[in-house]
Amino acid sequence: EFVQLPGGHLFNGEQGDFNRVLSQLNTFEQLSEAENFIEQMVKPDYDWSQKEEFEMRFYDLVRQKFGEEN
Repeated sequence: EFVQLPGGHLFNGEQGDFNRVLSQLNTFEQLSEAENFIEQMVKPDYDWSQKEEFEMRFYDLVRQKFGEEN
């Protein structure tokens, strides 16, 4: 179920928001672009301060998408 994924917790259960972020991430060619987008555009809109574990898992998934390990 979506809420069990990192995005479910990071996006307050809003599947549509999560999907929009994933769509945007798919437009980037470099991991650094994706990380900058998350830090500058995504994180400020959501309170991830108590969700470090889910944030780390989300970043792991993003890195895997770009073929990079932790």
